[in-house]
Formats: sequence, structure tokens, C-alpha cells
Amino acid sequence: MATASKQPQLYGEYFYKFFQCPHWIWYDIYGDAAKKREVPPLLDLIYKGKMVNADKGLLGHKEFEQLKPENFRDLDEAFLATVELMKKGKNIYHGVLMSEDWVGIPDLLEARPGKSSLGDFYYVVYDAQNSLDLRDEYKFQLIFYSLILERIQGVRPKEAYVIDAQGNERSFAVDEYLEQFHLTRLQIEKILNGEKPAPFLKAGCKRTPWYSLCLEETQGCSDVSLIYRISQADQRRLYDIGIKTIDDLAAADVSHLQSELEDWQFDKIIRFSNQAKSLITNKPMIVRKPLFPAVRYEIYFDIESDPLRDIDYLLGFLVKDTQTATAEYKYFLAKDKEHEPEAWRKFLDYLAGLEDFVIYYYAFFERQVFDRLALRYGAPASLVEKFRENTIDLHLKLVDTAILPIYFYSLKDVGAYFGYKWDDPHAGGAESVLWFNEWLEKGDNAVMKKILRYNEDDVRATMIIKDWLAAQKPSKAKDDKLDLDSLQ
Repeated sequence: MATASKQPQLYGEYFYKFFQCPHWIWYDIYGDAAKKREVPPLLDLIYKGKMVNADKGLLGHKEFEQLKPENFRDLDEAFLATVELMKKGKNIYHGVLMSEDWVGIPDLLEARPGKSSLGDFYYVVYDAQNSLDLRDEYKFQLIFYSLILERIQGVRPKEAYVIDAQGNERSFAVDEYLEQFHLTRLQIEKILNGEKPAPFLKAGCKRTPWYSLCLEETQGCSDVSLIYRISQADQRRLYDIGIKTIDDLAAADVSHLQSELEDWQFDKIIRFSNQAKSLITNKPMIVRKPLFPAVRYEIYFDIESDPLRDIDYLLGFLVKDTQTATAEYKYFLAKDKEHEPEAWRKFLDYLAGLEDFVIYYYAFFERQVFDRLALRYGAPASLVEKFRENTIDLHLKLVDTAILPIYFYSLKDVGAYFGYKWDDPHAGGAESVLWFNEWLEKGDNAVMKKILRYNEDDVRATMIIKDWLAAQKPSKAKDDKLDLDSLQ
């Protein structure tokens, strides 16, 4: 007699993986392990927005019993130990929740006064994060844990919580997102049962161990998701009107697209169409001339931060004197959290002495950190205004004025397109955090040199982007060829 196949187990972490890249789950189960890239545990924590030693970070805010699943023979045994603690009304760190094929390990289970099958209390779940952002991947994991709790204690928690290292909390109503949660759950269960998701390339794919396979597969069929900033909903809409590849999109008449996609803004249709044409021709387009102020000093600014330790440890910048055409790299370093205010004051003193200047940075992060440090340690209103009035986000400027034949517009992707070579080709902001933690542990000056070299590469790449943009003018004809040689 044939036995029924066992339903694959659904784990809480699958919701995080699904929102980064649906293929992550499929490749984990059905992919060739030899093609899987190893992601260091610390790097994985950074990607997930988690704390290092979250249990210690929560000790000042919550009392709990710590349960370590790895110390048990299996998750079933850890679950039984969790239930015993729950019957006693204990708060539990890393308890194991199970019900049929559902398995979850929430950061914190907290008992609250009330009624449940356990007694005169019921449990709610917490996720310990570096920030109080409530992205879907966090909410849906917490909803998943809350639904398992309902099966165990007979009561569904009304709210679920995120807590940060300072003990700040943020909650949301579980029932408000149930419908979206179940739609996502069903999609994940299809993947668990062997249904491979349609090709789709997104920034989250880079965080997975399978990025090379995602890229290879999507490029192999020239899927329309290779278009920058296209969403999965956009992909489905284009599929519905017969446009599945970048070739289809590049060849499509814009007026026809507008009639088929009436709810899309025309600017969005034009952007997608031009991006497809740029990818097909492998040539950039300039849609409008970028304008920059004429100043004596151009300052290219880049900050390195460790979200795990909540420290902005390096404020680096390249100072270009436009009269002498020379550029000098400078930085302010915070060796630990105690030195962060000193590095901030040095930066403010430097800012106070600047005249006839503009500060360029790439994407929103530097502006965000400036505001955070100003709030944390204070800054004269005149300097805050001086910074804000004399800064330009080159990422926004680039996206507003140019279209490049690349899939992503990160500093690394754009800099590499223009031929800039980082000293460490695999380096990124997350790797810099790994080096910083290694430096704190070992005090190795060679490691600090790697951090500084990486930061200097970032600001030099930022300068390359600005110089290229400043030299461009709008494309007048399809066969216009823009000059990249001047950047080499």
C-alpha cells in the first residue's frame, strides 16, 4: 500500500527569503548545493537587520528564559521544552513553536494578562531588529508565529511587536494583514511542493546564496524583469499583454503600451521602454542635461556604519579642488561607540570651515546618517542648514537624467559600468562591517587599511559618476554615441 507523501514543513524564515527572492526557497530545496555561495553568519544578520547578541541587547528591557534549540536533540524536543515554559507563564527567548507542518522560532515570546488554554495569560511575539521598520517580510513572519500561537493557546494575539536595541517597541494589528499573509503563504507552499517561480531579478537576489543562478536564468530568457525598478506586479501586467522579454518591450510602440496600461503613468512607460532599448543596444541614453553648480571644492562623501553595533564608524570624503584638479582623501574615524561623538564634532568643525563647495553623495544613506547624528549629538542649526543646502544626491541626479544599460543602479553597479575598479572587487558596505568587527576583535591595522581603502574607492567612484554626468548632453538621435573614454 502506497503511503501519502509528507507535506514539506513551512518555516518562519521562508517569509524573509520569499520577499528577498522567491527562488531562494526553491534552490535551497531543489538546487545544486555545489552552486550555493556561502554567506557568513554575520553578513546574514546584517542583511536581515538583526542585532548581534540580541539576547544581551534585550536583557535591559525584558526578563526571559533563554532556550537554545541547538542544545536539544531536535526541534520537536525544543518545542516540548518551550511548551513547558509557556505553561509556567515564562517569557521565552528563541522558543520553538510547532503545529503540524508549521515551524517557527520567534525572538521573544512574552506572556500578557488575559485568558488562554494555558491559564490567566496569553502569549504575543516579538522580533528583535536594529530598526522599527515594519516591512512585509517582518510582519508576515510575526503573523506566522501568532497563528501558531493561536493553535497552541487557543487565542490569537491581536498584535505583534518589533523591538530595537534601545527597547523601543512598535506593534501592528495581526488581523489587518491576514489576507495578504495567506496569499503569500500559498505561494510559498507551491514552491515547497516543487513549483519553480517564474524568472525574476530583483535587488534582494543579491543577498541570497543563489544570486548567480538567478542572474543566469533571467538573462537566459531576457526576461522583462531585467528592467531596473520593475516590480513583480509590473512583470505580470506586461506578461498579460504579451510582453515577456526586454526585446518585446524595446520593440513595443509606446502609444500601444499606454492604451494597454492605462493606469500606469506615462513617465513610467517611457522609462521602462528606454531602459529596454538601452539594454538591447548596450548604449546609455541622456534624457536631459544634468546641471551642477560651479564651485571651488567638490566633496564626495561616504559613510560606513555598523547596524549591528549601532555605530557610524567612518565618515570619509574626497576633496577635489577644481582649480588645481587635485583630489585628497580625508576621513574621521570612530574607533568605538564612545568615540562616535568626537568623530561627529570633527566633521562639524570641518563643515563649518568650508566655503565655495558642494557635497556629493550617492543615494539617501549619508543624508539619513547626518540627520541621525545631528539628532543624537546635536549640531548648530546653521551647520545643519549649510549641509542640506549644499548637498546633491548623485543617485537621484543619475536616475533623473540618464539611462544606463545595466540591471541595477547601485554605486557598485554604476561605478563598475564606468570602468572603476575597487581594490577588493567583492567588497561592499556589509563586508566593511565584517572587517570593522574583525578589527575591533584583533586590532589588526592591515584590516583597518582595507576599510579605509574601500571607503576611498567608494568616494572616487562617486566622483567618476559626477564627472561623466557633467560631460553629457541629451541624446538627439538613436545612433548617438556617448563618450565614455574620457572617464578611463
